[in-house]
Amino acid sequence: MLDLKKYTENDYTLYSQLVFNEQTMNMNLGRVFTDDEAASFFQMVLRCNIAKPDLGFYKVFAKQGKDIQYIGMGALNWNDDYNAIEIEYMLLPQYWNQGHGTELVKLLLQMANKARRELDVVAITDPKNIYSKRLLQRVGFTLVKQYVNDDGDLAELYIKRTEHASK
Repeated sequence: MLDLKKYTENDYTLYSQLVFNEQTMNMNLGRVFTDDEAASFFQMVLRCNIAKPDLGFYKVFAKQGKDIQYIGMGALNWNDDYNAIEIEYMLLPQYWNQGHGTELVKLLLQMANKARRELDVVAITDPKNIYSKRLLQRVGFTLVKQYVNDDGDLAELYIKRTEHASK
């Protein structure tokens, strides 16, 4: 069972476990953040969490036996390009292939539906990230297009249509 809590200013140590983890960041960005990028992005996370109560960036915890472990990040963001909520997620490698990703995406979808029921939900992934592509398809996302992002890298846009938005 997963528990999500918004990041606060006291959570940089947890956050840094993700953004300086080579395996995690290679799957998401193709490289780890620099110190400056990590600090800047964390400040944006905090601003977003304050400005948008129904969206934001969440610490993800999983119960492991009697312990509760920090396993990664989940996020709900507004994507202006697609007029939709975008979900994002990153897990630490030691928690991959255990069902946590699927559970996290389903939880984020429930939260997105509660926040803005009438809108579609999008996810953007690297075409080489086979695990993420399979996960998104398994929970009902459809590949819409492959494109070159602002960094010059290939990306894939997945969408999950809501009943209301497709009418």
